[in-house]
Amino acid sequence: MTEMILPGVYTEVRPEGLITPGRVTVGNLGVVGTASKGPVGSPVLIGSYADARQIFGPYDPWVDGASDELTLVRALEQAFAHGATTVFAVRVASASAAQATYTLASAGGPNVRLSANSPGTWGNDLKVNVWDADEHAFIENEEHSGGAAISLGRTPVVRSARNRVRLFTDADGLTRSLKILYESAGDPAPGPGEVRIMNNGDLEFNAADTPGASDLVTASYVVDRSSAVKVTLALGELKESFIAVDGHDLAADVNRLSAWVTATALANAGETPNKSGAADAFSAFGTGANTRGDNGASGADYQVGLDALLNEEAHIIVAAGQDDNFADALDAHCQNASSDAIRRDRIAVVGSGLGADLDAIRGHNVASDRVIFVGPGVKVRDTAAVPPAIVTLPGAYAAAGIAGLLASFSAHISLTNKTVRFNDLEHDFTAAQLTQLVQSRVLALEKRQGLRVVKGITTSTNTAWHQITTRRIVDYAKAGVRSAATPYIGLLNNERVRGAMRATINSFLVEMVEDEMLISFELEVSATREEERQGIARVTLVLRPTFSIDFIKVTMFLE
Repeated sequence: MTEMILPGVYTEVRPEGLITPGRVTVGNLGVVGTASKGPVGSPVLIGSYADARQIFGPYDPWVDGASDELTLVRALEQAFAHGATTVFAVRVASASAAQATYTLASAGGPNVRLSANSPGTWGNDLKVNVWDADEHAFIENEEHSGGAAISLGRTPVVRSARNRVRLFTDADGLTRSLKILYESAGDPAPGPGEVRIMNNGDLEFNAADTPGASDLVTASYVVDRSSAVKVTLALGELKESFIAVDGHDLAADVNRLSAWVTATALANAGETPNKSGAADAFSAFGTGANTRGDNGASGADYQVGLDALLNEEAHIIVAAGQDDNFADALDAHCQNASSDAIRRDRIAVVGSGLGADLDAIRGHNVASDRVIFVGPGVKVRDTAAVPPAIVTLPGAYAAAGIAGLLASFSAHISLTNKTVRFNDLEHDFTAAQLTQLVQSRVLALEKRQGLRVVKGITTSTNTAWHQITTRRIVDYAKAGVRSAATPYIGLLNNERVRGAMRATINSFLVEMVEDEMLISFELEVSATREEERQGIARVTLVLRPTFSIDFIKVTMFLE
């Protein structure tokens, strides 16, 4: 908009000069695996290993890699130990996954079914007790249709400031709160806008307020604890308690407040749940005719988890516990996510299988600039074992550690010669064997002044994409150019606006040069007259990325 400042002097503010590139990262992890707890098939953003354990539960003791050991939290332990900070975690499970349940009974039969709020064996550790209430119960928003005598569902009602009675009158569409009176000998009848709660729970209205057939009365009121029970849920040392007068009341409270379970009112929910044998007598979920929780680890569908990550800002993908037999699926996922249609550029890290020797590792058939193959397996501390012990895990978990390490570095920092934080390696390969692994496009780990990465490489057979840093630098540049150019969509396609867009993109690329991601670049933003008519602005880039020092040749002369 042009604004006159002085006669004959105008100023115009054009927003193109204020556009700057947004922040860009290529260090977010996406990890898919099995767990004992947590939502299935939905990405959960976590920032620490403590978050992972709280949401997905601890992993189980390692057996032999063929006993459906849980994979997600075990892989996340390695990823966070190596520097990951932002992870999209997806729990996957098979159709056998089940929630642990417990059904409370009342005098007439089944009253309320309590179900762990996610499938898994964690729910089998839940326990429940029903005993005398130690405080009054509160009934919230109990509804009654007009046209007949109205009586509150539970008595005796306690006189309390929390008690509320509201009347909706269909004739005028209004809802009014009525002043509450209580039964007392000799009191006059309620006046207009008043309602009396009788000792037996009946409601007495003024004649002018008597609800018609199409009116609605909503009551919230306190019930004496003698008519209620206390339902206590226990998980380890933690407890949740609910005061309820019947199954409907309990189900409403549980579904609103519990962090562990959901509740379903059954046929006899109008009755009070039966008490347990004693105040400290707890019954376990999954016992008797109740459903036991199952992790669904056997036959879990990892592809569902990858699909769930497709539109998340995840840049490094790990299929927890999966070896190079799953590499093709990971490559297909990364290629799809990195396409122009989805534009979520990413790479995957996969590892060797348990017990894989030199021939098995170097004989892999993975070949992609978007897949890194790690070997050999590693030895780590298994905190789930009793007592905790050092166990040998396949290269799939080494891959999780490498993914975390990669996420901790900027795009141009190579993993070559970086130390890793495993206890030991499954195999201690010789220098000659390590050379063979590197020549076979394996990101190999070695024992040399600790444990180290021999060379930070992808599995690409195209030497242009041999170094991981090249792939990451280009992905970083693509993300930055998109971030810089997107705000210009919808603006004028002329020299002035294209010049502003070039300046915005240029500022991002100059920053990459200053950060030593690029040696130099060439940038052109243009459009022919025909492209202007079609709404196309063409950005042409030549990038010259930096490369890492992978080895040093020394020539010495003696005189």
